[in-house]
Amino acid sequence: MEVFFLENVKFRFETELVLDITRVTVSSGEVVLLTGANGSGKTTLLRVMAGLLTPEDGVIQYKSEPIIFGKAGLEHRRRVTLLAQEPYLFRGNVLLNVSYGPRARGMSKSQANELAEEAILKTRCEGLIDRDAAKLSGGEKKRVALARALAAGAETLLLDEPISHLDEENSKLIVEIIKELAASGITLVVSTHIPEWASSLSLKNVRLSYGKVV
Repeated sequence: MEVFFLENVKFRFETELVLDITRVTVSSGEVVLLTGANGSGKTTLLRVMAGLLTPEDGVIQYKSEPIIFGKAGLEHRRRVTLLAQEPYLFRGNVLLNVSYGPRARGMSKSQANELAEEAILKTRCEGLIDRDAAKLSGGEKKRVALARALAAGAETLLLDEPISHLDEENSKLIVEIIKELAASGITLVVSTHIPEWASSLSLKNVRLSYGKVV
């Protein structure tokens, strides 16, 4: 099943054309790597796919339906979650952070915690469950943010440079988690400026240069 379909998508910052995407498709359960140098348009493309930036032109569909942008697109943003390069976590411990989504949907505390604990296991955060989110390392914060998205019910994840500024051990852990999530049926679009990572994973690679697919 085709999850994302983009054709002739253009986006400008003021007068500068920063995205000019002829065609990109993402299938269900696929891991797609967005590669390219810093400033090539990867983050902008992810933000457009997440419904956070409105393009000036083009077709963008999610599961065959046009994406609704802006405040009206809340349902799309519940289904498709963008995890920023520097994730924002709430005050409090890890369990409180990860259970936020289910609680916001009206679930009981016990139901929300159950979903949170499942997501925490999937992202190898079980040793962090009672830790203060403000005191986590960069790699730990990225895994907790990933767990929070899963607990909230995200069916597609857009990850912006998930291994940037991480040591080798944490980078390998994130890559393992991505592979396991893909095997479970989660669709992922992952940006990276590290070409070696793309080649080692042998996944679909969409390479950007100056906002265009090359």
